[in-house]
Amino acid sequence: MKLLRQSPYIWVTWLTKLMAGEAQCEWASWFKAHHKYDKLPSDFNLTQWTAEHNQMLQERAQLYRDMGYTVYTEDQNSFMLEGENGEILSGKADIVAIRGSNAIVEDCKTGQPRNSDQMQVLIYMLVLPLSVQHCAELQLDGLIKYKNDEVVIKNKRIDQMLKDMLKNLIHKISSDAKPSQVPSYGECRYCDISKQDCTVRVETAPKKSSDHGLF
Repeated sequence: MKLLRQSPYIWVTWLTKLMAGEAQCEWASWFKAHHKYDKLPSDFNLTQWTAEHNQMLQERAQLYRDMGYTVYTEDQNSFMLEGENGEILSGKADIVAIRGSNAIVEDCKTGQPRNSDQMQVLIYMLVLPLSVQHCAELQLDGLIKYKNDEVVIKNKRIDQMLKDMLKNLIHKISSDAKPSQVPSYGECRYCDISKQDCTVRVETAPKKSSDHGLF
């Protein structure tokens, strides 16, 4: 069952894989932005992920506090930024740490590094000063913390190209015009939109072919 939203609502992570080139189906994000729907069940172990992520977040937050930073976590960093046509961009950063003019937004990742992780933090760096009081007028640097590595993202990476890319994608996802569906097993198997709502959903992996004589 799906219900039409009163206005488009876009979660940051629905955009990041598209911006990083890790996903091609803009329709999936468009559908989520325009509808409330019954999500497919997932075999993702949410309980384990939550425990691991929370432990990493708490350890990192305490590290910043020990260094004299004022630290804000998760829901304290929630934002809802309204666009010119009423669309809403929403999200929340794991950690914002502030010490004087030195301000860092950090995202904790328990999985393998992906380019979309950097896009996510870049959007936070761009949006938080415009939408969250304790980030107002600050120039945020970014950091992605993995289990065994970290990636530093300097504020100078926020340029006009990034702003235009984000603006154009938000306008496309929030538009009444549906983007084309781009079904593939690689994307569909991780998508929570059912075949009832997406009739072209691909649910079987491609079959191996050996009867070709090419090599």
